Amino acid sequence: MSFRDLRGFLDVLKASNQIIQIERPAKLDLEAPAVVQALLVKGGPTAIFTNPDHPSGIPLVGGILGSLPRIALAMECTIPDISNRMEEAVANPVGSARVTRGAFMDHVLTGEQVDLGRLPIPMHNAGDGGKYITGGVMISKDPQTRRQNYGYNRLQVQGRNRLALMMNAWRHINRFHQAAEQAGQPFPICMAIGLDPRIMIAAGVRVEYDEIGIAGALRGEPVEVAPCATVPLEAPAFAEILIEGFVVPGERVDEGPLAEFTGHYGEGYRTPVIEVTAICHRQNPIFQTIIPASFEHVYIGNIVPREPMLRQFVSHVSPNVKAVHLTPYSGGFMAVIQVDKKNEGEPKNVALAALMTHVNIKMAVIVGPDVDIHNPADILWALSTRVDWSRDVFTVPYAQGMENDPTTDASGRHTKVGIDATLAKEKAADYRRVVYPPVDLGQWIP
Repeated sequence: MSFRDLRGFLDVLKASNQIIQIERPAKLDLEAPAVVQALLVKGGPTAIFTNPDHPSGIPLVGGILGSLPRIALAMECTIPDISNRMEEAVANPVGSARVTRGAFMDHVLTGEQVDLGRLPIPMHNAGDGGKYITGGVMISKDPQTRRQNYGYNRLQVQGRNRLALMMNAWRHINRFHQAAEQAGQPFPICMAIGLDPRIMIAAGVRVEYDEIGIAGALRGEPVEVAPCATVPLEAPAFAEILIEGFVVPGERVDEGPLAEFTGHYGEGYRTPVIEVTAICHRQNPIFQTIIPASFEHVYIGNIVPREPMLRQFVSHVSPNVKAVHLTPYSGGFMAVIQVDKKNEGEPKNVALAALMTHVNIKMAVIVGPDVDIHNPADILWALSTRVDWSRDVFTVPYAQGMENDPTTDASGRHTKVGIDATLAKEKAADYRRVVYPPVDLGQWIP
């Protein structure tokens, strides 16, 4: 194990030229998030702002899992092996290791000291409803089974010690909260910010056990957890910052909008309220954010956790599947599957299986083994040169889609599409793809 926390991973990114340090003062509202987003779109390194325009002096970092090379570094594998590593980790979780004191207990602020203004919380987009915490992992507990749950929930700042908590209906935390609220009990939560990226990757997976076990499997050893200061939960011991509190029974506030992974602004909601009871942090903490609607948002929420399931579904239909990918530039709505087909009907069967894998998948593109599924130019080339649009495309009308997709109707239905972008077998001998050997340009260009 080469690292165990965010700080260690930042060293890995620095050694791999995957992060740059920005010392120029940057405004938290709009400016710093726009810089990170521009870097993500460019496909280059991400950034850490060592001197953000905030009185705390706490550095701000974002985009650390916003590219496949950085995700591969976090998972200590190659890009093609990311899905395999995830599948193995989900199937073989490793239990956590409890320690008595977390590094986040270096500084514990309670009572009148609790002030969310002490943290460099950005406003990411001009259309957002306010300042949002987006890069933390929410920790909660099932009141019946007592098992903990890790997941993602956006938090909008509502005041010095109040946060609006957005909970999708299908999330575990929503079920836990409903049980507590029906009993008239405050619901304890903890938001952990600045983590070992394997914990962040694990938190994007929906399973019926504590997701920290997936992080342990990715790490190859148990993740250390420690008791929180004011709530009956345990958090990763080397988290940079914890925000602890209780959801107030029965209270609701206006929340939103916020940029969604679809690339549109979402709607506003009436959401529960957290009363913050403690802010804990390490010595010289680092604040981490996820840029809403960015590639990092899509990778963590829609791609890395779901690609293993996609691979399982399509591999059950065809043993000739070589690789799968949910594309970040489509918001994770498009699945691309590489198949070394043995008959002409095989790609359509694989496409059908892909469309059934998850409600979000609305387009399945099947390509041959000579197409790089991680290269948008290669995919567009296959669509442009290998698809007979009258023969190789089929649609599934009135299928259930993702309700945030603007193409769906009021009940979430829309038309899904499958595309066979493989070369017809009888043409393989006549249409061989042009391929040049790789060249190390460093030997030619100083």
